[in-house]
Parts: sequence; C-alpha cells; structure tokens
Amino acid sequence: HRIHLANSIAGGLGNVVGLLSTYPLTVIKTRLQAQNKKKKKIEEKTGEKSEIDDTKNVDAKDDNNDVYDGPMDCLMKVVSRDGVLGMYSGISLKLVETYLWNSTFYMFFSVLKPHIDDIIKREHAEGRGYSAYLLNVAHGMIAGMGTQLCLFPMNVVNTRMVVLQRKKGKNEKNTGIVENYIRVIRDVYAEGGVSAFWRGIAAGLMLTINPGIMTMIRIRLTELCRANGYTGGGVHFWVGFVSKMMASTVTYPLVVARSQIIVSAETSEDNHTLNDRNTNVLVALLLSIIKNILHVPRTIMRVVEENGGLVALYAGFTPHLSQAALKEAIANTVRNKASALLLAILTSKRQQP
Repeated sequence: HRIHLANSIAGGLGNVVGLLSTYPLTVIKTRLQAQNKKKKKIEEKTGEKSEIDDTKNVDAKDDNNDVYDGPMDCLMKVVSRDGVLGMYSGISLKLVETYLWNSTFYMFFSVLKPHIDDIIKREHAEGRGYSAYLLNVAHGMIAGMGTQLCLFPMNVVNTRMVVLQRKKGKNEKNTGIVENYIRVIRDVYAEGGVSAFWRGIAAGLMLTINPGIMTMIRIRLTELCRANGYTGGGVHFWVGFVSKMMASTVTYPLVVARSQIIVSAETSEDNHTLNDRNTNVLVALLLSIIKNILHVPRTIMRVVEENGGLVALYAGFTPHLSQAALKEAIANTVRNKASALLLAILTSKRQQP
C-alpha cells in the first residue's frame, strides 16, 4: 500500500510541476493564435492582406490591445504588464484537475503493475517474450480507462464551468466558484440524470492508447538505458520526452478524429443513448464505445478528403508535440525522484519502533 501511495502522490506532483513549467508556453501560444484569428477576420472583411498592427481595431476589449511580434515579444509584454503571475492566469483549476487525474492514473498503474509483471514473466518462461510489448500497452490503457471512468464527471463539470464563465456578461453578478459548481452539476443532472456526467466518455476512452503506447516505450527505453549503465535524472528526462513524442505522433490523428466524433455526436439526434434515464448506463456506454471505434476510420478519411490530404491529420501538431513532450519529460523526472523519496520516507517510518 505504501508503494501505491508513493507512486500516486509522485505521479500527481510530477505532472503538476510539468504543468507549472510549461504553462507559460500555453499562454503565449493561445495569445498568438487569438491574434492570428483576428488578423484573418480583418482580411476576410476587407478582402486585403492585413498588417499585424490592424488587429488593434478588431476588439477593443482584448488585453489592452497589445500586438505581439512573436513568442518572445508576447512573453515580455505579458510580464511587463501583469508580472510573472500573469503567465499563470487561470491555472488554479487546471492544477487541481492535473493532480487528481495523474495521481489516480498512477494509483491504478501501481496496483496493476505486480499483476502485469507476473503475466510477463510467465510469457517469457513460455517463450512468448514479444507479448510483453502488448501487455505494457494494455497496462497503460487499463490505467487510463480506470482514470477516465472515475474522473470524467469532473472533466464534464469543469468544461461547463469554462463555458459558463465565457457566457457571463460584464454586468452579470459574479457568483462564487462553489455556487457555480452547484449550478453546473444541477444543470448536467437535469439534462440526463447521473449518466449525463459520463456523456462523451466513449471518445475519450479511445485516447487511452496514448498512455498505453507511452508506457510501453518508456519501460523499454528505461530498461535499455539501465542495461547500458545510464541512470539518473537525465535519463528520466529524455525517456519521458522521447516516449511522449513517439506516442503522440502515432495517436494524434485520433485526437482529430475524436474532436470530429464529439461534434457529430452533439449535432446528431439519434446519438443520445446515454441521455435516457431508463437505459442501463454500462450497456449504453459499451454500445457508444463500439460505435465511436467504428466511426474512427471513416472520420479520419473524411478529414483527409475535406482538408486536402494526410497533412490535415497533423494540423497544429508541432506546438502540441513540443509542449506535451517537454511537460512529460519534466513530469517523468520529478515523478521518479519524488516516488523514491516518498517511498524512503514511508519505509523509514514503518521501521521506527
């Protein structure tokens, strides 16, 4: 139990540190993307190519009408106007969500690990060592699915909270976060009962292939480094970076497909199985997962056809990959160090008379 607790806490802390380290990149990316969208709006209205300074005329409410010439210029202007804390605006809710999500994932991961290791040993003994790769993938996927099933309602409520904040007008009374949470929970329940809190989870479960592949690559790379005498924080950093980069490269088209499936589900009148209060939730969820999996190839082909080739499946991939890989590299380093430290502390307390 101490091992599971240490891995769970370390998993949450590692990803929180990773988020804190890379969140300014998210702020810069978001502001630059917003500026580019404004520039395109001007070009669509005027029919002429817009200079970057013309974005000042689009929205007088936006961030004191700052215009950014690039990532470094954006960083300097945000820090000079709002201070260093300005780079962490709106991170509080994300920190809580990140910690809970990853501590739960690594609790599942740690509990499953002895059983997966026993199966791998038996497979090796019977001459089927190749199956270890599939078992490692299954290990990460099962942990991811367990986490999704436990915490997806939180994701639904948090998403609604963001939408609620955006819809609020200037003169609307600003209620507290607790009141908003209660309001959102009541609204979701009114739409479809308890099962409404898991609406859309089928598309999310598809993406558990990402932690599955990442787990397999991370374990294999770690074993390879140890076999060649490489240990320490630097190894954890690069193992985390490479494993996330490779896993995201393989699964990014699923992210695109998932977005399309969610949009289709929201606009379709016949895809509301989970909304029926009298429907068995587990049966409805299983049917929804199967339906979404069957939709994936067709959705990917539609994206390719409508957007002019395979390149469309990786639209926006570069900024996503660089940030996600760096975040996982930092998280993996902190996670391994924190897990060893916490385990040493918990073990020493147990041995005290």
